[in-house]
Amino acid sequence: MNSELKEDIMQKPYYWYVFYVRTGKENRVVQDIARFADTKGFSSDTIEPFCPQTESYYRAGGAGKRYQKRPLFSGYVFVETRLDQTEFLTEFGSFIYCSQDIIRLLKSGRDNIALPDHERARLEFLLKGTRCVERSVGFINGDTVTITVGALMGCEGMITYINRHNRYADIELDMFGGKTKARVALEIVEKK
Repeated sequence: MNSELKEDIMQKPYYWYVFYVRTGKENRVVQDIARFADTKGFSSDTIEPFCPQTESYYRAGGAGKRYQKRPLFSGYVFVETRLDQTEFLTEFGSFIYCSQDIIRLLKSGRDNIALPDHERARLEFLLKGTRCVERSVGFINGDTVTITVGALMGCEGMITYINRHNRYADIELDMFGGKTKARVALEIVEKK
């Protein structure tokens, strides 16, 4: 990458592009994109592939309760970059076409491939800069859920279902041009 392009990139806003990939291959695609970007001379400040994650509760035999990370959206990989869509497709078009694990690059609307700003902002709020929707804690009073700690604090309206026994909540987000469900860790400590 030439120095003029690099300086120009640092002055631009950033975008999120989303790949629909084969389920279970998310981490491999993230690594492949990072390697390809490195061979093209892009730094991690310019191209950052990631798979948003969430915490998931499971019982670990005699070890008690534990949380493990898993993809928030199974089958999706995100790329944060300052490359606009023309530059991104010029630099990564051959990679996308040749990858066996990438099914397609998602579009937002007719001609735009970047995730819309309002969708990106909502997801960034939930991720809190960690690339993971961390577990939340709250209580239920009648039909009202109140989150006291965690990523869902202030987002109670997104919750569509709560499973207290398995400590998760299903949430609904406006993503990818429609309503998308995701499962996140939620501990309800009290029901009044």
